[in-house]
Amino acid sequence: MAVEGVTSADGARLLRVARWFDAEAAAVVSILLGLFQVLLSVPLAMTHQTLPKIFILPLVSGILIVAGGSFILANERNPSKLLLQGSACSNVVGLLGALLAFSLYCFSLSATVSKEPCSVSSIDPYWPSVCPADILLAYCWSLTLMLLLYDFGAVVLHSVFSVYSLKALKSD
Repeated sequence: MAVEGVTSADGARLLRVARWFDAEAAAVVSILLGLFQVLLSVPLAMTHQTLPKIFILPLVSGILIVAGGSFILANERNPSKLLLQGSACSNVVGLLGALLAFSLYCFSLSATVSKEPCSVSSIDPYWPSVCPADILLAYCWSLTLMLLLYDFGAVVLHSVFSVYSLKALKSD
């Protein structure tokens, strides 16, 4: 296993980060992070009160993250110049989308929601001290925090993939 880069007769592969770095495993993790974002956009569609259309963001960024990981995985299995160009483009676009999503998730977590106090009829007799709107707000906040954490992992992976796929393109 070479440290600089591995080139086959068919085409170029990604440059190796280190001996312990496995690009296929990192690509699979990237695909899973994207799938988690896509799946978490479904419950976010009906619950978010601060930014009502924010469910579109994890859907689009999840698709971009999955595409970037898929190109990396395909390039590792069947290396070619075209796949390397596709992985470089998709990872740069995925990185920009993940950074945009990261900033919007941070804004969404820091935004305060002005809420109305619960009326007496809306309070559950089994939970007399908890308002249903507070439960929904806490659920939405925890969903956004999970999306933020998944997006942070995607930013790190896409940064590494973008740098090394662009270096591999430049060396060819």
